This record gives sequence, C-alpha cells and structure tokens, in this order.
Amino acid sequence: MRFRFSGKRAARMLGCAVFCLFVCGMAFLNRTLVLEPVTALLRGGSFEEMKSTLQHNLLSDRLRGKDELLSLNGGYARLQGRTRYNGVQRMTNGMLTTTVSERRDTTAFSDNLERYCRFLEGEGIPFLFIMAPYKGPTEENLLPTGVTDRTNEVADQVVAELKERRVPVLDLREEMSRTQAQVEQYFYRTDHHWNADGAFLAYQRIMEAVQARFPETKMSYTDLSLWEKNVLPRWWLGSHGRRVGPLFAGVDDLDFYLPAFETEMSRYSPGVWAYKGDFRKVSIREWFIENSNYMRLDNYQRYLGGGYPLTYHRNLRAENQRKLFLIRDSFMLPVECFLSTEFTALDVLDPREYGKMNEVDYVRLNPPDMVVMMICPAVLTNEYYRYYTDFGAGTGLEVAGETYWDGMTARASDGEADYEALPARLEGGKSYVLTLDGIQVRNGSPEGAGIALYDGETLVDQTIFDIEYGNAFGFHWGFQIPENTAGEGSYALRFYAGIAGGPDDVALDYQGIRLQECFLPKP
Repeated sequence: MRFRFSGKRAARMLGCAVFCLFVCGMAFLNRTLVLEPVTALLRGGSFEEMKSTLQHNLLSDRLRGKDELLSLNGGYARLQGRTRYNGVQRMTNGMLTTTVSERRDTTAFSDNLERYCRFLEGEGIPFLFIMAPYKGPTEENLLPTGVTDRTNEVADQVVAELKERRVPVLDLREEMSRTQAQVEQYFYRTDHHWNADGAFLAYQRIMEAVQARFPETKMSYTDLSLWEKNVLPRWWLGSHGRRVGPLFAGVDDLDFYLPAFETEMSRYSPGVWAYKGDFRKVSIREWFIENSNYMRLDNYQRYLGGGYPLTYHRNLRAENQRKLFLIRDSFMLPVECFLSTEFTALDVLDPREYGKMNEVDYVRLNPPDMVVMMICPAVLTNEYYRYYTDFGAGTGLEVAGETYWDGMTARASDGEADYEALPARLEGGKSYVLTLDGIQVRNGSPEGAGIALYDGETLVDQTIFDIEYGNAFGFHWGFQIPENTAGEGSYALRFYAGIAGGPDDVALDYQGIRLQECFLPKP
C-alpha cells in the first residue's frame, strides 16, 4: 500500500511534530512549575489549591519559553488555516484586528459630551470632537464569513447622536478607513493604531479645523515635504501581534517623521519626565527606535515614550500664539508631537490615567483657546469607555482673593539653593491660579525655568512645570491642593533657576507674580 501526501498535508504533519517536540521540551524546562503544586497536594493540600497554583504558574512570567510557545502555537494555528487565535482576528487581507459582537447604548456618552460642549460655549471656547479611524473599513467587509464586528456601528451611532446635539464632529473614518486600500495605507498590520502616515494626515486635518475656527492660524509645517520619513524594516509587533506571535501574521515596519526644519521646544509630564531641545530630543524616545523585541517591546511608543495622565508641550518659537487643550487616547501620541511644532502651548490629558480633576475644572483653572477631543472607535466598546462618559459640570471659576508680588529672583550656584520659595500659604482642598508677566535672565544661560508645587510632608515636588525663560506671552497655571493635606501650609510654590541638571551660576527673574485663591462652585 502506497501513501501519498500533498505538500500542504506534509507541512501540517511536520508542524504537528515540531509542536509536539516543543511542548515536551517546555514540560521539561518548566517541570518545577508543575511539581510544586502537585507536591503541595501530596503533603495535605487541597485539589482546588493545586489547580489554582498550577494555573497561576503556567500563566506567569516564571514560565520559561512562554513567548516561544505562544509564537509557535500561532504558527500552528496558521498552518491549520485558522483565522482567529488568542482573541485576535486575521482579516481577509492578512491584517490583524479584534472584534466586538455586542451593541452598546452610548446615550450617556453623547449626553455628557453635549453638556461639556455647552459649558465650553458658555466660556467662549470652541470644541471639536474627532472620531479617529478604525481598522475595519466602513464600506467593505474584510472579516471571514460568519464573523461580526459592531465597532463601526457603535461609532456611527455616536457620530449621529453628537451631530443631532449640535456638537462639532470630524469623522476621520470617511477619509482614512472607508475602504480596504485606506486601511492598508494608514494602519499597521499587527497593531490597532495608525502608522506615521495616518497620524500625519490627522495632524493636517486638525490644523485645518483650527484654521476654520481661527482664520489667522498659520499652517507652518503641514506640508509633508518639510518632514523626513524614516522606516525600519520588519522592526516590531503591534498590540495584536504580540498576542499571537510573528508566525501568525508577520511583523511590521516601524516608521516615524522628523522635521527637516529647526525646532526648539519643551515637554513635561508631571512627576515623570521633563525634556527641552529639538523635536527629536523632546518627542522621540530613541529606545524604541534602537531596540527591537517582537514579543516584549511596544515600539508604537517611539513618540513620547507612551501615554501619560497629563502632558505639557511648550514652544515659544511657534507662530501660532494659542493654547490647545487635547483630550485623548493613544491615537493622539504622534499627532500631539506634530501639533507641538505649530502652537505655543498644548495641554494634553488622558482621562484613563488622570484623576486629579475633571475636564470642566481643568478648563476653569487653565482656560485654552480651543478644546479638541479625539478617540478611536474601539474606546466606545472596550473597558476604557467609562473614563470618557463623565466630564464633570460647572458654572464658572470664582476668585476668593489675590496676592501680588512685583518679582522674585531664583538662583542656582555652588553652595546655594537653586530655588526661591513664594511666601504664600497654600491650604489643602483649595484651588489656585498662578500668573506671571514674564521670565527674564539676570545672569548666566539657564536651560529653562521651573515652577514646582512642593509637598512639605513628603519633601518632594509633587508637580513641576518646566518652561522657557524670555516668555513674552506670560504664564498661567491653575492647580488644586489635595484634600488630605496634613496641616495648613504644608504645600509651597518653588521657583527654580533652570531645569534639573542645568548649569550653575545662573539667575532668573520671575516678574509680576499673581496668586489667586479660587474655588470651583458646583451646580
């Protein structure tokens, strides 16, 4: 009797053999993870305890070869012709995505966003909601037969609800994820995010929207010829790819844009990082460009190094002397970097991470020229939805008192403190607004100016706002003192001469200092 094997069947059998050998090897390498709970059972433990410990061990980072097992299993799933593995769906064009089959009532989201829009209108601040594109095309179906995804359906519902409520909406899906060709042009194969081309197009459209509201706005750098595109071939796996391994759908190129023009700016994420310099130093995290680790490293974070609760971008060289307040998810990371070249100030808040005050109170204390909110449709269907359904409510900021100082000089040199404390008592639970007429150099060449909210109990700076001196546009910062402050006066404002690590023998003059005690009335 003669057996004949097709090439496809032979490949499957070979894959099965390799997989079985790998599983045997994994069992040997991780024998202690199995023996530990079994030994505990033999010594009098319960069967439920053994099962729970065994499950924990095999899902923990103690499992040697975990990434290799996941990748090989993904390759085996591909050989079997499966289109779904570990919660990730392979579309008919080979790109990876996730799907949602349930509908969601988005009325609360739309109602609260309408309320926020009306609040901003009352403050004279324009608002724009942007629906980021989604990897599933709105006009074509790239899912295998029998697979359903309602994400675009939910997004359509929100867009319709907001338009009915007269909330300004920009739906980027119409231009960036309507067809298969658009999805392949603007998205990574193995990640849910857009690529650098998609983010840059969003930056252009946001600038057009700002210009429509403020016609004098200059679109200084929206021409793509002013930027240099960099591409690292086969460099990383996206959020979906790391769940299935490179054998299931391949790997992605990593792309990023850098300005071909001179830049000088600063960025600060309170309690995390402060940077000052050109665009690359401030906005690009080199670690994700220099390193590639398919299963462990999220190289999408090449811009900014990831998301933070609150981020300040400052650019005194920008031609548009305006401040934008951006409410975002991770799709905004590269976009805010591009926008930072255009405006003197960007405040960027991620509601998933920032819990110190709501979006209404933030605007009360730090009024911007315009508010832009952008989220991807997936936020409307996943666990992050709850962070975008309550923006607070407000009736305006009321000033309870004001103290004024003509100026203060902060110095940094050997043997001297590098700051000067403002002689004012800050009380727990209260809100304050600090404004300055300007900051000028008295001596030396400091790298920047720093204003810190110092906690006298923990002896650390809870918040520090790094800005550049020579600020002809003044300075405005609104903040709240925590309710649980132990004793009056335990917080203080410190004015620093330069950013940490800067040169010695420098001095900065902080001019026209106003500290207003405020309270935020509730409706």
